[in-house]
Amino acid sequence: MAQSSLIRQGVLSTVGVAVQGLARFGYSILIARFVGAEPLALVNTLISLSIILSLLWPTAAGNAAGTFLARAVRNDRAPQRVLGLVWKSTGLACLGISIIGVLVAVIVIGTEPAETVGMVALTLAWSAYILTRGIRMGLGQVTAAAVWDSVSAAVSIGLLAVVIALGATALLLWPLTIGYALFALAAVPAMRRTGRALAPDRTTVPGDIWHLVAWNSLGLIATNGLIQFSMVWAFAASSAEESGMFAAAIALATPASMLAQAVSQVLIPRYAHWLEEDPVQARRHHLQVLSVMTGVLVVAFGTVAWIAPWFIPLLYGPGFDAAVPLMRLLLIGVFFFSVGLIASSFLITSWRTVPATIAAGAGSVLGILAMAVASPGLGGASGAAVGVIVGTAVSAAIAVGWSLRMPNPPSRAAESPSEPGDGRVGELR
Repeated sequence: MAQSSLIRQGVLSTVGVAVQGLARFGYSILIARFVGAEPLALVNTLISLSIILSLLWPTAAGNAAGTFLARAVRNDRAPQRVLGLVWKSTGLACLGISIIGVLVAVIVIGTEPAETVGMVALTLAWSAYILTRGIRMGLGQVTAAAVWDSVSAAVSIGLLAVVIALGATALLLWPLTIGYALFALAAVPAMRRTGRALAPDRTTVPGDIWHLVAWNSLGLIATNGLIQFSMVWAFAASSAEESGMFAAAIALATPASMLAQAVSQVLIPRYAHWLEEDPVQARRHHLQVLSVMTGVLVVAFGTVAWIAPWFIPLLYGPGFDAAVPLMRLLLIGVFFFSVGLIASSFLITSWRTVPATIAAGAGSVLGILAMAVASPGLGGASGAAVGVIVGTAVSAAIAVGWSLRMPNPPSRAAESPSEPGDGRVGELR
């Protein structure tokens, strides 16, 4: 029953994220075909910057929400305490990341005021989206998330078509922003209603949440941030045409990672349940999931790489042939990223956020070094792709190796439940 429930939730979550991925994919196609490669490079660079900024706290807060809400619900505790903590902390974090975003956009990328405002708005909307999606996963609202993923994606594409038809190229980021904001707003009423009849949660320690979010943020920056940073690197280190080809390639390659991200968001609360019940059995489940997902990813990514020479010209039109080899390189990196993400999901829910962060950090450092070494000879775009492969491969190898070890649950002293059987989890480490 547990396995069938996981499969059903995984399918629903994958459908929702796949729809968002297709929307992002369609976003790039519409801009490339009807606006041009150079505007596509700028838009994708600003989107990448927004995602990097959200990794500084909001994305990890969504993962923490999924973990701690699942534990609260499993132990019949109201989720409002956890919800309040993650929302307030994310609100404060958004103030800081907005300031950082403005400085980077103006100084490094050289954006105009309207483009800068659009980037900040997108950062806030994406942060709210990724947080509320994690919350919905933790509360078991997988079906609702899939529905609103579809609605918000359709709204984004529809509004983009209007913007392009009107020739309002300064507003190219706003349709995506409105779509993500719509998803977040739709989740608020359900969050307010859920679990109010349950006993108050007096066992969740705020420090446990902050510990998980802080370490997971570092890990996410080092892993997800490397892929997003590659777009910024290519934009800064190559010509406008070359960065446009890289933008086209990464727009096709990164949605492939959404399969693992969708499964990961379901796995985080599921791993939390399994670890509460039996850490030994949880490890067995993790090995099964990791094996199956690796096989699925090999087939999926291999197929995409094989047909790339056919569908890239079909989708983008003539003049984008140079994106084919770049996309194939990026798919290798995204494959390693996806495998590492599954392993890291088990690590962060089995009290091993520090090892997960170390794995990601080591890969990130080596990936950036590889970009710097490879770019002078290969060009900024190809160098960025090589850096992604090196970094994600190192991170995945370390994370998988650590995840195969038995987790060490918190000590009984650390748990110190205030009530018998309340299932409190001690400090994550």
